[in-house]
Amino acid sequence: MGSWITINTSFRSFFSDRIGYKSGLALNNNEMIQLLDKDDPLFDVFTNQKEELCRIRTNHIEDTFQKFLYRLGVTSQDFIGHAPTLLEMEFRSDPSKIKLFQQVLCYLGETHFDKGKQSIFNDFNESQYFENIQIEFGGEALIIAHRLVELMKDSEEASPWDWLSARVLDWESPLELKALFESESLDAMYGRFIDQRYLNYLSINTEKLGSIHWRQFEALTAEYFERKGYKVEIGSGRNDGGIDVRVWHPNADASAPPVQLIQCKRTKSKIDKVLVKSLWADVIDENAKGGIIVTTSSFSPGAQEICKARKYPIREVNREKVINWLNELRRVGRGVFMGD
Repeated sequence: MGSWITINTSFRSFFSDRIGYKSGLALNNNEMIQLLDKDDPLFDVFTNQKEELCRIRTNHIEDTFQKFLYRLGVTSQDFIGHAPTLLEMEFRSDPSKIKLFQQVLCYLGETHFDKGKQSIFNDFNESQYFENIQIEFGGEALIIAHRLVELMKDSEEASPWDWLSARVLDWESPLELKALFESESLDAMYGRFIDQRYLNYLSINTEKLGSIHWRQFEALTAEYFERKGYKVEIGSGRNDGGIDVRVWHPNADASAPPVQLIQCKRTKSKIDKVLVKSLWADVIDENAKGGIIVTTSSFSPGAQEICKARKYPIREVNREKVINWLNELRRVGRGVFMGD
């Protein structure tokens, strides 16, 4: 295992740059510390305020980097590992499979990496490789070859090193994570109302839902209904009369009333019956079919009772349901985000 001798502040800058490139999210040092476990081997490197020379094991850098990508919602697991090592460990008790694996790996080296290619993504003729494996070693070897190539792609995409530039998604430029908590802006490069990178992050860090900016919570709600195929209008954010989002059926006439009026409440307090009655009045006023209150909390017993007793067409989308939305909205996979 190798080591890297560097200044801790320089390393933090390197790590932040690589996380920004691979995840599409720009993090400051405090935000990186929040993603670290206290027993992480790199914890002192990030928390030490004094500029010092340090020796860091490269496998620790790789492991922590992979954890970061998972905790930012980029990958589906927090450990990717080294593809050949993982398969060798898996097959070591099966002599026939370990032999096939070694043949497949050796052939990949001879036909690709030994020709000066550092990356599996660098001009790799995948279909030709698989065809040759089938011919040379048979069907079982072909299955192993497919697994090897996919694991190598996963490993490279989760690698912190400069020479492995592949990433899960080709984000055009990093987006500041802090803006999710501080900004009212609805500018979204990947998404209509809220950026996909924020949705991926929140799907893993659901405890942060109550801390995001209230305007971003409105944007999350609007994005969900947009992706469900509805026509969506988001309010101005301030002085909007209490209605944050209006929703129409996809083929609704321009003059048709909304099918749903939505209020978004990012709050720890229970939603009381006063708010329910207020939304009901708006539903009547705009001739909408119903209303929805989306909240990071839930309805109070009084709010639930008044909806039931008076048959108000007001639905509750509580914290648990919002988390389900985030799981639906999350996008993890290789390629370029193109929306739905």
